[in-house]
Amino acid sequence: MKIISKQKGFALLLLIAALAGSTAFVTVTALNNLSSNTRIARDKITAAALAQARDALLGYAITYAESHPGNVQGYLPCPDKSGTALGGEGAAEGHCSAKNISAIGRLPWKTLDIPVLRGGDNECLWYAVSGTYKYNPKTDLMDWDTSGQLQVYAYDGTTLLTSANNQAVAVILAPGTTAPGQDRSGNAAPICTGNYTASNYLDAAGKINNANVSNTAGANSQFRIGDPTLNTSDHLVYITKQDIWNAIKKRNDFGIFVASLLNAAKTCLSSTSLPPVVINFNNSPLTEVSGGTPTGYLTIGRVPHSCLTSPLDNWQDNLLYAACSSGTACLSINSASCHGVVIFSGEQNTSQVRITNTDKNTWSNYLEDMPSANNLTAFTTGGTAFTGASSYSTTATSSDILACIP
Repeated sequence: MKIISKQKGFALLLLIAALAGSTAFVTVTALNNLSSNTRIARDKITAAALAQARDALLGYAITYAESHPGNVQGYLPCPDKSGTALGGEGAAEGHCSAKNISAIGRLPWKTLDIPVLRGGDNECLWYAVSGTYKYNPKTDLMDWDTSGQLQVYAYDGTTLLTSANNQAVAVILAPGTTAPGQDRSGNAAPICTGNYTASNYLDAAGKINNANVSNTAGANSQFRIGDPTLNTSDHLVYITKQDIWNAIKKRNDFGIFVASLLNAAKTCLSSTSLPPVVINFNNSPLTEVSGGTPTGYLTIGRVPHSCLTSPLDNWQDNLLYAACSSGTACLSINSASCHGVVIFSGEQNTSQVRITNTDKNTWSNYLEDMPSANNLTAFTTGGTAFTGASSYSTTATSSDILACIP
């Protein structure tokens, strides 16, 4: 697959900002003894630093495959947790926590190829990454259905991001002034100054402690903007999966990637006649049962993992597969005679949910019936006629894309 060159510097930041759409920025001014004008000036510095960090992380995610050949896009770096990783202070850890467990530490500005960033209170930025989006150890599937594990609340406790389909994949935090009980001494971080103990920089607001992430695989962690009434002052911005994938799907080569995904599945199934599989998404790594589900004239399920080499196998959940039970060419795919059909299900629409194992094995969460096509009905009843697009379109990202297995 042909890929574009990695873009760096200010031009990339401008591009990311344009692709990512509106910035999810929330902040609050803490009560202190500074003059109003001084506080406003410091908040502007904080806002600029957080925005630059956010753009840099987005740029990292949507160009990850270029800087890390053999991978798909979407991954985010681990934090700088100790200053002892290769590269020293400001470099991301090569490995953080266990699989599907979120991590928190200082923003890895050196890994992101940006200057050290400080908020208006002259503290370097901190950063939490969802266990499902960190680059090591990687989660089982990295595609546009991969959800974040970070919930975000406003300073008054109002829910900002808690629904399972719309949680943050990263949170960037700017600490305020030192609060009672915090000790920011030490020289473990000589450039930023101070130490790597998150609780010495990030605040607890009510039942939410910004310095902590859950150490349980798959569990959510919570973050809350500083609350003047609780004497907390953390500012933050966040990134959702939609921010990342809205940018990735607009890349000129994303359609080429989808075509390569379908072609790999089609080529394998045409030569091997492997049956569909049923996947158990509750298991990690995922497990599959060969044989699919007999339905009408068809056997339905998903493309076997053995047909998808890495990194294409990250998109296995989006590849549905139906084969003629009789072994004959019983299907009509856009009027062509076929032994089977591979369907790239397209991006989920507003009525579809793809989070739990049950969600992912409910075909209506992947296929639709439209005025010009009845692919959901054909797939779920074992029908023999499928119609739809044969290539990805940026103007119809949720459309089913079909590939005939001759």
